[in-house]
Amino acid sequence: MNTQAYESIAQFCVEQHVRFDPQAWRRRGAADRKLVAVAAKYLSMTGWFGHEDQLERIAMDIDAAVSDSKEFNRELGSIGLDLARFSASIRCGIAARKAPAQSAKVPGKFRPQALMAA
Repeated sequence: MNTQAYESIAQFCVEQHVRFDPQAWRRRGAADRKLVAVAAKYLSMTGWFGHEDQLERIAMDIDAAVSDSKEFNRELGSIGLDLARFSASIRCGIAARKAPAQSAKVPGKFRPQALMAA
């Protein structure tokens, strides 16, 4: 997965945590179906992101195949998304938005590339 696509989906998820909009997921899924379906499915399985039921439906609407765990894992490998790094990027972005002192240290928008280099 290229850095630009990774940063874009991670930033999108951070923004959606604060202002969840199911239609935004569907619009984004029209352009990058597999990545958005996998991201939505993954986040629906976490306990920390929220919106689990809505994300599950969104993932199914975009690509019903990701509901199957084998297909989810196949798509995950196909797009090259590292779930540990993806999770950490989103969690750090959410934390940066919640902590005013920490947010001031982050220039512009949240950029997860530092985690990609790890």
